[in-house]
Amino acid sequence: MPKNLNHAGEIYIEFQVVGHSQKVTAIDARTGMEATVIGPAKVTKEHMTNLAVKKLKRKIAQSVN
Repeated sequence: MPKNLNHAGEIYIEFQVVGHSQKVTAIDARTGMEATVIGPAKVTKEHMTNLAVKKLKRKIAQSVN
């Protein structure tokens, strides 16, 4: 995998709301790696998406090293 982590690859986002909680999963289309965050349902989708994508990028970066 290239060390350039700012690739323009696709990231799929999946939302699941259960009661007062939401689970957001970010999936890298190229590697198939996933990262999941869970938070209150009242938090915006944009905020939860940003958290999941940041977590995914960190996970990808750690796998490169």
